[in-house]
Amino acid sequence: MIEIRCFLPCGGESSRENRELAHRDSFRQTGAEFSGKAADAVYEAIRNRRDDVDKIARKTGFKPKNIQKIKDHLFYNVYLLDRYAEFGIAPEMSRFHSDTVIAKVWQRLTDGTHLLADLQLLRHETAEAWYMRHHGPSYHAGHEAAQRRFPAPTYQEDE
Repeated sequence: MIEIRCFLPCGGESSRENRELAHRDSFRQTGAEFSGKAADAVYEAIRNRRDDVDKIARKTGFKPKNIQKIKDHLFYNVYLLDRYAEFGIAPEMSRFHSDTVIAKVWQRLTDGTHLLADLQLLRHETAEAWYMRHHGPSYHAGHEAAQRRFPAPTYQEDE
């Protein structure tokens, strides 16, 4: 789970404030806890794949057009990433930040070794993408709406 701390001047020792500001600068609007250059490289490889959508559709029972919408949503589309704006993190128009957990889920789905939680994530992402297409590009609003109907599963980095 992501720990939210005071990002704005909180009083107290200036070195503590500096640590909080450094933490804020590395924070990701999508909540991608497990990210970095390795995840960025995997996301780029996923974007370049042409066989994953059909494989995932065959192995999950989802329609290929719906898997393609999920892939577009997770790896290509640009949204208003505003999930933590209320904590002083500036919103940005961007693709979702890369996340090693999502990359591993996508690989398991492609390989046919997916978990039940991975199917729940597909339902969550479908609902989130639908909401954002129909109600605007706010990630915060889309995620919250999807959470009410299909809560995103919780993963550990090694899953």
